[in-house]
Amino acid sequence: MKLSEADEAKREVEATIIGFYDAGKNKELSELAGFHLREYFTKFDDGPPYSRQNSETAFVHEQAAFANISDYSYSLDDLRIDVLGDVAIATFYLAYQGMFVNDYSFEGSPVSGKARVTMVLARTPKGWRIAHEHLSRPPDWSEGKMSGR
Repeated sequence: MKLSEADEAKREVEATIIGFYDAGKNKELSELAGFHLREYFTKFDDGPPYSRQNSETAFVHEQAAFANISDYSYSLDDLRIDVLGDVAIATFYLAYQGMFVNDYSFEGSPVSGKARVTMVLARTPKGWRIAHEHLSRPPDWSEGKMSGR
């Protein structure tokens, strides 16, 4: 059975999102900026800085976050992708965990969290790129509410 154009676009968008998080997980830090639609990229994060970030600022903070966490794992829960021509809107719940490592003291502390994420992606000649990303911490919901159940 052949995939429709919309279904194929959804698969490509999902692969782009997973590729972004996998690049961080696998410490391919120099590749993170390549996922941004650089000249248009904006981001609101659920951690500092809370101001709107451009591609350069977000890249610096993403590199630092992924560089200082080991044994990183994540899941994208309840992923929804809507394709509107050459634009896609993805919404999902991001759950993550790992060990934050302080290289100066050689100590680590466990970290984990959940965020509600919205990504707006644009189709380019080089594939789908993230034009905007917004992360927010959910209220203290039970797992049932987080997954939409």
